[in-house]
Amino acid sequence: MLDKKFFTQIKKQYAATATDRRRVAALSSEAQQLAKQAIFAMQRADLVQAKKLIAQSQNLIVNCKKIRLANSELDSQGSFRAALEEYVEAVLFFQALTGGRVGPLPKINVPLETYLGGLADMVGEITRRSVILVTEGKYQEVRALAKIAAAAVGELAQMNLVGYLRNKFDQANQALRKLESILYDLSLQNK
Repeated sequence: MLDKKFFTQIKKQYAATATDRRRVAALSSEAQQLAKQAIFAMQRADLVQAKKLIAQSQNLIVNCKKIRLANSELDSQGSFRAALEEYVEAVLFFQALTGGRVGPLPKINVPLETYLGGLADMVGEITRRSVILVTEGKYQEVRALAKIAAAAVGELAQMNLVGYLRNKFDQANQALRKLESILYDLSLQNK
């Protein structure tokens, strides 16, 4: 015979976890979308809107973290991790564009692997922004962003990245090569 009281408790706990999982998934999806919108705003040089969207994304991530702290069953939820990495990418890209130091995240601690993935993705965003800047004739800004991208790839290259992060590094390295090609073309034009 089964202990009915015990299994009633397990069912309640499982139902609560399922509810929390759905809440985290919904909040994560919204946080990720806001971070993507922030990146898009930055690509269009709308830093005011980007800052607002990053703050909204951050608030949702904080809410997700609170739910996850209350329920350790949710620690490995992929949707939250994806949102967190997109948020990291947006914040680091914002730091790069606003002339601040690319470094720690304000107010939110993230797993190291998530941070490194966001850092690698930032290089691709810098490259995309640089293409737009070249078409606008803003060559000094391109050169400044290229230094940040090269420094980020240089830091990543010093680590023995494997698996998922190795793929991210390879993508960042390709983006940097494209950016270096753009810089080379600019140097030929300025001769």
